[in-house]
Amino acid sequence: MTSLDDSLGSLAKSAVIVFIGSVVGKVLSLIGQVLIVRSLTPTSFGHVALAYTIVSTAAGLALLGSDKGVARLISAKQTVNSHRRVLRAGYTFALFASFGVAITIFIIRFRLAAYLNDDQLPKLLIAFLPFFIASNISRVSFSALRAYKRSLEATVARDLGPRIGAVLLFGIFALSGEAFLGAVAYWVTTPIIMVLLTGYYLHGELSLGRVISHLPDQKMISELWSFSWPLAVGSTFFLLLSNIDILMIGYFIQPQSVGLYRAIQPLRQVNTFVLVGFAFLFLPIATEYYEDDNFDALNRIYTVSTKWIVTATFPPVLLFTLFAPDVVRAFFGSKYVPAAPALAVLTSGLFLRAIVGLNGDMTKAINRTQIELYSVVPAVLVNITLNFILIPKYGITGAAIGTVIGYGVYNLIELVAIYWAIKIHPFSMNNIKPLIPTLLFTLGLRRLIGHEDLSLLLLIMSGILISIAHLLSVFLTRSLSHTDILLLERFEERTGLNLGRVKQIIKKYH
Repeated sequence: MTSLDDSLGSLAKSAVIVFIGSVVGKVLSLIGQVLIVRSLTPTSFGHVALAYTIVSTAAGLALLGSDKGVARLISAKQTVNSHRRVLRAGYTFALFASFGVAITIFIIRFRLAAYLNDDQLPKLLIAFLPFFIASNISRVSFSALRAYKRSLEATVARDLGPRIGAVLLFGIFALSGEAFLGAVAYWVTTPIIMVLLTGYYLHGELSLGRVISHLPDQKMISELWSFSWPLAVGSTFFLLLSNIDILMIGYFIQPQSVGLYRAIQPLRQVNTFVLVGFAFLFLPIATEYYEDDNFDALNRIYTVSTKWIVTATFPPVLLFTLFAPDVVRAFFGSKYVPAAPALAVLTSGLFLRAIVGLNGDMTKAINRTQIELYSVVPAVLVNITLNFILIPKYGITGAAIGTVIGYGVYNLIELVAIYWAIKIHPFSMNNIKPLIPTLLFTLGLRRLIGHEDLSLLLLIMSGILISIAHLLSVFLTRSLSHTDILLLERFEERTGLNLGRVKQIIKKYH
């Protein structure tokens, strides 16, 4: 086998490990939040969720993009000693920035409590102070693991170990009747466990004692900063786009509304869950086509991958939108049902992220990463403006509308920029045709059920029926093509799986 074949094989194996780990990590994270939410009232959960949103946002801003710089510079350096110097510089960034932000948060904690209408915030922010240090140290260490291509160890350290440990710790607190403290411990413990695991794995590569026993190199710090600061600008706006709605709900309304909205936030990931799976396959293939100037193949792979993402995403989006009260009740209990309208808005509106496909990965594949920065800045400004207008009038549903429109602006600007650069887009009639029969079927099912509350079992059965209807719609509308087969063949090449039966079915109906 050639060295290129070895590289592709390693890439495929690494990608599959990361994908599976990410999926399992998201499921564990959802389980953890469901347990926390079901154990607390919306008001109690709102107190903890607001504090966590503040510290996680501030910690992310304090990182200044240095974690991405560490991964890039370690990959570029040749010697172990230079790797230690890079990691030492990264830790220096993380520690100084984290301490500075933590001290600032400590000083202004009472003012934040006044602005955000939460009298529990000062003591909760103190309890969350360890999060600042642990979170940023863990992210720098994780980036070093990525640079060493330790996919399995990185997945265990980020997605599995911390989630499992935090869920178990919360369970201990909850069984002791201290669910509120358990929620704080859950979020504080997650990065601490990640620090321990990443440190353990890195020690074998770099001997961490030799990393932390020397003073940081000023030249390396300067090099890291020059690479990282442009990334910090984009990261800042992405963090704001993700979290500004929670902070503004706290500013305009009460902690109970924060708890209701923060509880349903993880469920909106139904629109991006499948994107994660396709990203690991799409990016290397799209990059290869772009570098070969094969724009026809690039256009086809962009379109067909988008179709598969839409096909896999549409049934749960319909379920979470048209059966939103039942979904909220099944996951979090009846006390969180007032958040159902916001969930319906988020899941239906953010479906645009699936419709436009892997925009972000396409900008990387065509080496136009600056597009993301140009897209996210106006999106954040639109989001903030709409939140100011809509939250006082419509509450958390207004926040959901502002978030949906903000992400819509972001995705549409990316879409236009990609088309402007290489004249391709992800749309085709095969992407749209199957949606109409499935939508009509689901509306009929919703009307047939009426206003009856669905149990978890009936909700799952409804989801299965919608999925079957959508799969039949794909075949009956003849929305498959030869490109679907080509994509499956590339998937087989990179994963070693045999999908011959699936390809035979596609050949029959395309």
